[in-house]
Amino acid sequence: MSKRNISATVDEELLKRLDAVAKETERNRSWLISTAIEAYLEELEDLRVAKGRLDEDRLTPEAMRKSLGV
Repeated sequence: MSKRNISATVDEELLKRLDAVAKETERNRSWLISTAIEAYLEELEDLRVAKGRLDEDRLTPEAMRKSLGV
């Protein structure tokens, strides 16, 4: 997969936290930011799927019994 550079502006406190984690984990900022974005997007996709399932038509208990022949 090819990679592209992007630019983002963050507040000083967030940058300090990022640098502390980078030092602690021996990873660079780019890796941490990329990993965080990927995790965030996967979480959003999971939430969309879950919401879609909640919005689907559901069987009532009566309809479920009827479909099972009970």
